[in-house]
Amino acid sequence: MTTATVTNVRGTERAVTPWLASTGWAIVLGAASGSACVAIRLFFRLLQWVFVQQTGMLPIAAATLPPARRILTPIIGAALATLVVWMMRKWAPDLHFEEYVEAVRLRNGRIPLLSTLWRTAASAFSVATGAAIGREGSMIQFAAAISSWVGERSPLRNLSLSRQVAYGAAAAVAAAYQAPIAGIFFVTEILLGEWAWCDIPQLLLASSTGWLISRFVLGAGPLFPVRGSLLMTHDLLWVLPLALVLGAVGPAYQKLLHFSAAAKRLPFALLWSGLAVGVLALIEPKVWGNGDAALLRILQNKTMLLGIFSVFTFRLVATTFCVGTGTVGGVFTPTLFAGAALGLATGHLLHTPEPSILAICGMGLLMAAVTHAPLMAALMAVELTGQWHLLPIILPCNLLASLIARTISRESLYAIASPEPAQ
Repeated sequence: MTTATVTNVRGTERAVTPWLASTGWAIVLGAASGSACVAIRLFFRLLQWVFVQQTGMLPIAAATLPPARRILTPIIGAALATLVVWMMRKWAPDLHFEEYVEAVRLRNGRIPLLSTLWRTAASAFSVATGAAIGREGSMIQFAAAISSWVGERSPLRNLSLSRQVAYGAAAAVAAAYQAPIAGIFFVTEILLGEWAWCDIPQLLLASSTGWLISRFVLGAGPLFPVRGSLLMTHDLLWVLPLALVLGAVGPAYQKLLHFSAAAKRLPFALLWSGLAVGVLALIEPKVWGNGDAALLRILQNKTMLLGIFSVFTFRLVATTFCVGTGTVGGVFTPTLFAGAALGLATGHLLHTPEPSILAICGMGLLMAAVTHAPLMAALMAVELTGQWHLLPIILPCNLLASLIARTISRESLYAIASPEPAQ
């Protein structure tokens, strides 16, 4: 063997060894992040059982409660969340919270774990008692903080902490939504904001690991399954004008959430949001929670036109008020519901034979318009419902909706320039 050959072999080994090490470490981060995400979900369930003696969908629990408890439960949860926030400010005034998107983009991936724990506790009381806010935001934030904590102790020196947190975030999205492919594109389009092709194998492994852990502990299958394969007819042409409309609605929806922040000026703001959710739940129990029960009924076409507008209106008011008062949580799932509701309503108004198709498309279209992440939104829509054959239709329309939204406003749901991001 010549000297040149030996040199080439050693050079190859030096190149391959770090890659294999980072790939193996991505699996570790995926396991840590996915386990953290699942643990928070189980903690939310436990706390929910303490308050309503049920661990299923919150609107179902709300419907079984007497009116007094339906009003008081969200208020009690808001009061406890307020107490947690007060304790955090009193006992740990110097704690600094770092949202995971900004941490990856601006802080080299450093997310303080202690402040995240405090915020997760506040979120838990709100989520478990029916606040009209997404629980997945807190789950992913906590999992990202765990990834940051583990990453800071990484034996690898050639892998930046921000990249490690990105791997953990992919696993967290996959675990929270049972959507491993969307988790990868969530990271590339939103978290990193760039197409990091060299990271795709690591992102895939981390995302798949988190997804498998979630399937093993929480159960398998699409989160919002639509039974059967929806027929594709010429009525699908209506998806194009729907994309134009929802592309314009996205920035307006986002502005509404932004302007709702004025509600923080109210004294004991969280209590007011709890009262709002409780009162609205007397009329419509589906106001409780992140919108999962309402979204499932929408996607399965089990809601008539009047019911769609009723649930959509009440949930929009409740979610906007919860976000505005500073309730800790996300708006990802509530946004998915809003898009699906607008899509199904369109299908009913046009008397299409398969209105559920427009509901699934609407879910992806509004998410693409709000996040400016059309690929992630398209994949999320089909992974959540299991309707993969709709991807060739949803994807180009998502690109159109995202383009329209970007033309109207360059800020997305995850705009890092915002001092208090919505998610």
